[in-house]
Amino acid sequence: MDPVTAFIAAYLTATTNQIHNQVGDILGTEIQTETIEYQGMPISFQYQIWKIRDKSVCSDNKGNANYSMCTIKAKSLFSEMCEGLTKSTSSNWKVKKARSMYCNAAINYKPFIAQISDAKEKTEARKKEKKCNLLILKTMDNHHPELIDERDLACGKTK
Repeated sequence: MDPVTAFIAAYLTATTNQIHNQVGDILGTEIQTETIEYQGMPISFQYQIWKIRDKSVCSDNKGNANYSMCTIKAKSLFSEMCEGLTKSTSSNWKVKKARSMYCNAAINYKPFIAQISDAKEKTEARKKEKKCNLLILKTMDNHHPELIDERDLACGKTK
């Protein structure tokens, strides 16, 4: 390939990539991942086409006790981001897109709300069930024969 053709090919490739990146940014076609520290908790989410993907919010916390709190804080984060960006006087297209994205999420995102609490009524059967469950958890990591016997006794298992 002669030097002039190589230069033109490199120039076209660079220009095409730059245009592709600019169009991709404006349309938001690629999935983007964000993690924002908010009220002492990292809130992670993904967005595409300038819309937050609801199922991605706090997905790294799914299956643990922090998931519910994370989704509640995420809803609050989206509201605060919407409010802050609404007050902005910037005419930058990214600010407008982000404002629309966060305001839509502030309105439409539904957090997962779960509360774990003790039963209000502490019957004898409930106390035995709780003791059994605790011993089951303990014996998952500790296979000591005396602990296993205690678990079996508490759970009503016979040898």
